Amino acid sequence: MSLQLKILSLTACALSLALSPLAAVNDAAGTTGFATLKIVYSARAIALGQALTGQAQNPDGLHFNPAAIIRIDGNEIGSTYSNYFEGGQGGQLQYLWPKNRFTAWGFALKYMNMGSIERTDIDQNGEIIETGETFGAYNLIASTSVSKYISDAIDAGGSFKVVYDQIDNSSAAAILLDLGLIHHPANEKVKVGLSVRNVGVQVKYYSKSGYKEKMPVTYAAGLTYKFNPQVNALAEVSKANGENVVVKAGVEYSLTPALDLRAGFRTNAAEGYNGGSFAFLSGFSLGAGWKWRNYVVDYGVSSYGDLGLVNQLSLKYEF
Repeated sequence: MSLQLKILSLTACALSLALSPLAAVNDAAGTTGFATLKIVYSARAIALGQALTGQAQNPDGLHFNPAAIIRIDGNEIGSTYSNYFEGGQGGQLQYLWPKNRFTAWGFALKYMNMGSIERTDIDQNGEIIETGETFGAYNLIASTSVSKYISDAIDAGGSFKVVYDQIDNSSAAAILLDLGLIHHPANEKVKVGLSVRNVGVQVKYYSKSGYKEKMPVTYAAGLTYKFNPQVNALAEVSKANGENVVVKAGVEYSLTPALDLRAGFRTNAAEGYNGGSFAFLSGFSLGAGWKWRNYVVDYGVSSYGDLGLVNQLSLKYEF
């Protein structure tokens, strides 16, 4: 392991310890609707602590920053599979089309199936009653993204999204917009990104009363720094409705031209800090990427402490 990589690893560990207090649960947690909009389907992204708002030439800009999908080398089609808590499973299909050096398009379809959920009731004394019944819940998100070259220093982009949620026999839908910028400073090693995500309106309601869910609007600022052709460091600060400020960091090391190693940390895995055996792992993530010809295979695992692990596998074909 090189000296630079050792320094980066030690810095990441120190930051994670210093930033742990930010993981305290926000009093407004759970007050926004359409929470699946915040779930990321990318093995590379979760391995890097989801700190990709400032990453340029990045297909994962479909989630983090739509300005980032421009300047990629070619077309790309990909899919991601993710396991989730309590039997939940989800994934994403995506297609990137760099039309020319001035415009790039991206299309994505995300899904989440939460599996079978036990139905309970509450008696007159406030006690939970088991009914022996179960119900299901699932979610679909379709998006179209476009990124435009503004100048040598600025790229801009936007995503139009439609989300549909089904919980038992009730459903809701919303239309949303993401906006983003990527700045290319004079120092080519540095990239800076800004984005606002999930700005929108609800168009279908869970109940006949027409109760409006709050959208999980998220503001993010990110930075990447390429130390050398082998080492890339990422950092991000974000704030979503109903959450505290979240700090994320990641490092990517190219061990060989075909193999990348990744690690990351984020402070919003607060559910894992409950004092259990694995609480100290909350927020940490690891992963790797393997390239062969035009094919890319990425794996990432992210810890939520005693809640468990989220594993993701991504397959991509570049042409």
